[in-house]
Amino acid sequence: MAMDFDSQLIESVEVRRNRLSASFLFGLNPTERRWKDRTNSFVYGLIIAALICAFCVALSFVINILTNYINDRNEREQQREQQELERQQMEQDRQPQGTSGNPEPSGAPVSPAATALLASLPVSQPSAPQADTLPPIPWTS
Repeated sequence: MAMDFDSQLIESVEVRRNRLSASFLFGLNPTERRWKDRTNSFVYGLIIAALICAFCVALSFVINILTNYINDRNEREQQREQQELERQQMEQDRQPQGTSGNPEPSGAPVSPAATALLASLPVSQPSAPQADTLPPIPWTS
């Protein structure tokens, strides 16, 4: 019988310690404890959802900025290529028909400022002579 009393005493002390630690951690009322647990879970869920939404918005913003930057850069490159093609066509149009495009060196170095000045001058193209011809006569059978 002594063993039964000792085991009952040890179990009751253990149960009491568990109840004291639970009441210290969670409060006295068990229904209030359940309500607080559910409320805490709900609040933590809202906070996590808000963080996920903020991350998605920030990611979308960064992607939008990067795509705009890449599109603008591609557009500028296309404009530069177009301008380069137009400049090359203008240089080809300015060359006389008999030259190959490489002028013969005269021995004196040419400064870049002089080249830029010559490139900026307007070039007048000689107009083609008008031929005195009669308008075509329609064909009749």
